[in-house]
Amino acid sequence: MATQPTLANALKAGAVAGFMGAGLNHVWSFIAQALGSVPPPGFALAVTISSVLLVVVGAVFYFLLARFVPKGALIWTVVGVIFMLASCYSPTLPTLPDGTAAPEGFALLTIPMHLISGLIALWGIPRWSN
Repeated sequence: MATQPTLANALKAGAVAGFMGAGLNHVWSFIAQALGSVPPPGFALAVTISSVLLVVVGAVFYFLLARFVPKGALIWTVVGVIFMLASCYSPTLPTLPDGTAAPEGFALLTIPMHLISGLIALWGIPRWSN
């Protein structure tokens, strides 16, 4: 039987996964820019905050599911995959959330970032929380 995660361990795992995802997302940002993507102003800060904060919030959800719901880890994985894949839709839209036009190559820039953060969170949070 797997050990039950503590909130502290889940938060640490979320922080590790979040910062790891942020670092890899910044590396991908440089690669995508070399391939022609144009990031919007303030993109680097937005990537860092989104990569870390949302994964830490996800770690709290993992803790709650794994600790208090039967088959919570399985539910975490299924719901996480659905959210990760659904998050790849909005970068394909022609406008950003603020209504401005999406820059050239925005989908190339952001979809891999959603997958990077999502996969690291799905794999790392359960692994490092227990």
